[in-house]
Amino acid sequence: MTHKHIIRLCMIGILAAGTLSGQVYFQYMGLENTPKHTARSLSLGGNALALEKSPLAGLNNPAAMYSRDEAFTLYANLNLATFTERRSFPVQDSFGDFIAENDYVSSRFSKMEGDVAIYYAQKGFTASGGWYTLENYAYDYREEIRSDMGSGAYYRDPLAGLHLINFSGLVHGLNVALAHDIGERFALGYAFTQLYGSGIEEGYGVVPILNDNKLSSQDTTYFPASPQGFRGNMVNLGLTAQITPRLQAGIHTNLQGTYFMRGTSMIAQMDSAMLVPVYSPDPDSLYDVAVHRPSTYSLALRYIPANELKTTLYAQLDLNGWGAYSMHFYDSADSLVHAFEPGYAANLTVSAGVEHVFFTGMPLRFGFVFQQSPINREMDRTVIHLGSGWISERVTLDVGVAIYQNMYRYDDLFPVTGEGRAVRDKVKESSVRTHLSLSYAF
Repeated sequence: MTHKHIIRLCMIGILAAGTLSGQVYFQYMGLENTPKHTARSLSLGGNALALEKSPLAGLNNPAAMYSRDEAFTLYANLNLATFTERRSFPVQDSFGDFIAENDYVSSRFSKMEGDVAIYYAQKGFTASGGWYTLENYAYDYREEIRSDMGSGAYYRDPLAGLHLINFSGLVHGLNVALAHDIGERFALGYAFTQLYGSGIEEGYGVVPILNDNKLSSQDTTYFPASPQGFRGNMVNLGLTAQITPRLQAGIHTNLQGTYFMRGTSMIAQMDSAMLVPVYSPDPDSLYDVAVHRPSTYSLALRYIPANELKTTLYAQLDLNGWGAYSMHFYDSADSLVHAFEPGYAANLTVSAGVEHVFFTGMPLRFGFVFQQSPINREMDRTVIHLGSGWISERVTLDVGVAIYQNMYRYDDLFPVTGEGRAVRDKVKESSVRTHLSLSYAF
């Protein structure tokens, strides 16, 4: 590896480490769908055909991993992220001016997880197996409220203390995939993923930090829970077609599935005024929940122009059938006590990417993604992707970064009875995901 290559990779890593942030309030409801990708495919907009000859194709289009050449590869992936969520509302200062950008919450938390997999190709078929982290539920909301309750003092919230929402835990997937050819131009792929949960924790409530009998509450109302028994599965099917020597197409689907979890105290409901989902804790009961995930259908294209330097163009369209999404809550007698069925409309995700390889062999990758939100069009977002890598005879190292920023309106997560707001709170979110991928070919 030359000094120039090392400097470029370090610059990408420094950029990622210095700007990590984002919001994942709805992820625990199963509403934040983040497909698993390698660093290379992430930097190209998350295109399934960019997973050519990679075991992670088993989580997207398993047909893309098919190879006519014999190969045996070990693969590892490291995902890093730190998240920030800012919430604000207009207030009037002591000079009578209204301050519109007044953050009352700035929550920051981090995520880190990894994946390992193997890839084997033989004449006529390709197989892979891997242990992946598919979801990281980390979310840490911390709103600190202080009030002196003195004469003429204005206090926003009568519950002086820490308003907390904490989620944590990982969802792992044991994935096996198989791909084979059909003639000279087509390949079929099949994949199955068994889901497992670990370390899942949830909590919602208030912890007082001031001890004064003039306050409205001196009691802790924070209710933690540790859901258990997470289980579920996913099925992916795919097809690739070599239309011309320079143009390849792929279609795949992630079939609708259900996963289950026992012992939750968080109930998902629909806010009738905002038409968005909200959490409602029930500290006196624990429920079993079944989350019905929608199917996703995707069309991907890859085109290689006739350039002197190798350049590859990627594009993909995903249709997510969020109308089938729902959450059903059951009591200890397996009786249905609550059904969260928002009836969302299907939404689209459009992505594109380009990879350009210089004379030195150093790739430069860039992509973008436009994601429609199943919750509210105000929450639509555009994600920018970039990355690079280094390839030797046996070792491949890739770096990928995805960045987005967004802003939408949402009510206070801890509303106060009788308190009116002229406008809803402003929620600002931004996120940078960093993937490091390493593979070794025997």
